[in-house]
Amino acid sequence: MQISSTSSNGIYSNIDYRMTVSCPPETFDDTVPSKQIKKEISFVIERPERPGETSSHHGSKRSSVSYSADEEYDNFPEDEVAAQNQKISQNIETFEPQPVTSRSQNTVQFSLDNLTKKTTETHPETDRFGFFIEERGSATPPLDPKVLRRREKKWIQMLDNWRYFMDEKFELVKNRCRKGIPPSLRGRAWKYLSGATYQMEVSSNRFVFDYCVKQAGDPKWNEDIQKDLSRQFPEHEMFARVGKYGSNGKNDLFDLLKAWTVLHPEEGYCQGQAPIAAVLLMHMPVRDAFYCFVQICHKYLPGYYSSGLEAVQVDGDILVKLLKDKSKLTYRHFKNNGVDPALYMIEWFMCVFCRTLPWPTVLRVWDMFLCEGVKILFKVALVLLKYGLGTPSQIKQFPDMPAIVTRLRNLPAEIVEEEFIVQKIGEINLNDADMEKLHFGAMKTRQMRFD
Repeated sequence: MQISSTSSNGIYSNIDYRMTVSCPPETFDDTVPSKQIKKEISFVIERPERPGETSSHHGSKRSSVSYSADEEYDNFPEDEVAAQNQKISQNIETFEPQPVTSRSQNTVQFSLDNLTKKTTETHPETDRFGFFIEERGSATPPLDPKVLRRREKKWIQMLDNWRYFMDEKFELVKNRCRKGIPPSLRGRAWKYLSGATYQMEVSSNRFVFDYCVKQAGDPKWNEDIQKDLSRQFPEHEMFARVGKYGSNGKNDLFDLLKAWTVLHPEEGYCQGQAPIAAVLLMHMPVRDAFYCFVQICHKYLPGYYSSGLEAVQVDGDILVKLLKDKSKLTYRHFKNNGVDPALYMIEWFMCVFCRTLPWPTVLRVWDMFLCEGVKILFKVALVLLKYGLGTPSQIKQFPDMPAIVTRLRNLPAEIVEEEFIVQKIGEINLNDADMEKLHFGAMKTRQMRFD
């Protein structure tokens, strides 16, 4: 019996396609003529792009958001800014408020007081990620400015010479992603790593979003999307029920997801897509986020958001095989208690852990995921399972299915801490060949099961 690793709808795409490390370097030019978008539109998956986009090679244009290390840091007019700030401070110090002499002035003063009070009430303090501190309990500690600036300069140099680093120094790119992408450059780096910059600037697909976002969309999918808008990170200022940014973030989220349903009218919208789109919108404008989103759905997680969740189930079978190899105690405990991977891994994988891990850890996982591919999701899952339920004492403490599920939903802080996760991921030996072999085996088993 011949087993096919691909299908027309992409649900069972060969897992090698999802391993960005093994993708060939791409060649392209920017001479594609502008085309009028017809009513029927498709997103052309031209080939499995290696992460990396536009460069000065082959006549292509550089990303419109490129930076120069010298412009960014060395030529910044700090003296002029300091002089302006000093001047403003002097003006404030010498300003003497005039006494209120009329009813109109009193009304203006009352309105300003109310505005100030309202602003204070509706705009609580946020941490460096944009989450309300009062919602999360405490602010995350700031990064060392010297370390951050040094990493920013390295990343700017790397992004401005992207093709060279991807072709000649990919291990360096991978190591820097594992250390964490600087926050100021994370959005740009994600676009390069995922292949979104190529799609939105060079490929013929660059017209897709502009067309899709202008369409009315299917009322059924639009209604489903609207229902989910308020559920996406309501503790974040971009999607909050109060504040000056919440409505803008929700509008962008709706536009992105609606554009996806226009692109895929049959597949439509899946609830697991909204958190992915929201995370992207926290780091980039809606058009950029759309192309990153499409790359994740097409390239990293193909078939994940289709009806039936077949692709997720295939990856669940792969995870069970990996668990048997990497943590036999956990595997036997789960098997004895009938714990199916669907009980825990669907949300983990479909949302790329953004609903599971602390936010600093989420961002580190996404940095690695967009660089190294889907195997990062398996590695993170193995770390959580092995160190959360992988010792005799833990198995004794959580003896049955309800206790196991409760444990997986409330993992100890030390297990989900970012440095711990990254360190343990590096210790797991899992290469692309292993993943391809496991994927083929899972596909064969599943096909035999249904024949």
